[in-house]
Amino acid sequence: MESRKCPNCGGGLELSRAKNMLECPFCGSKFEVEAEDEEKIAKKRNSLDEEIFRIERDLSGAMQKKQIGKCINTIIYCMNELGTTEKIEEHILKSLINGDGIASETKNTSLINAVRGRINSELIPDERIIVYSDQGIFSKGKEFTVVTNRRFLFFTKKKCTAVSFEDISTLRLTDSSDLAAWYINGDLDQRIPSMEPSGQLTGAVIAYACLSAFGRDPGRDRIRLI
Repeated sequence: MESRKCPNCGGGLELSRAKNMLECPFCGSKFEVEAEDEEKIAKKRNSLDEEIFRIERDLSGAMQKKQIGKCINTIIYCMNELGTTEKIEEHILKSLINGDGIASETKNTSLINAVRGRINSELIPDERIIVYSDQGIFSKGKEFTVVTNRRFLFFTKKKCTAVSFEDISTLRLTDSSDLAAWYINGDLDQRIPSMEPSGQLTGAVIAYACLSAFGRDPGRDRIRLI
């Protein structure tokens, strides 16, 4: 967003992505934007938020691939249009959890119930499950990822690796095929899986995690996208 002076209080105006207006966070004043501002808003709304991401690679080639393009566009949509973790979570639960091996506490609950003991042993107070995703046909119920309101939990046959959203410093995208693979902080054990064929659920989960990280620590460093 871009700062300007509020004529009423002198505070910095914010050029909103989600709303075509300038807003003052100090006195609440709102102002219509000019044509040049509308162009800037349109450009921002269709790109990754550079106040959250430090983009260190050219994404143009990856965006041409169907699944990866949809994944990245879903991140953009969730962060710029929906704009809050509450709305992203609602979007995930209403429209994105419908595939095989995908579950929430209200959809396909038998998948979660089958491994409830393992999951519950890892949950911390005030933590709740948003998405459960099996890793594949031959590892059903043995290797899976759980996204909660606070962390990623990566379960393998022998262990569980937990990564809090606040601890995400880097997202590495590998796009050697059409299927996106996202690795947290360069760790091969912390791979956000392609949760369903379109890539949209993965994108929504990444957006949720990144907004949560900045919601808990607004002054943190940007997340490197490499």
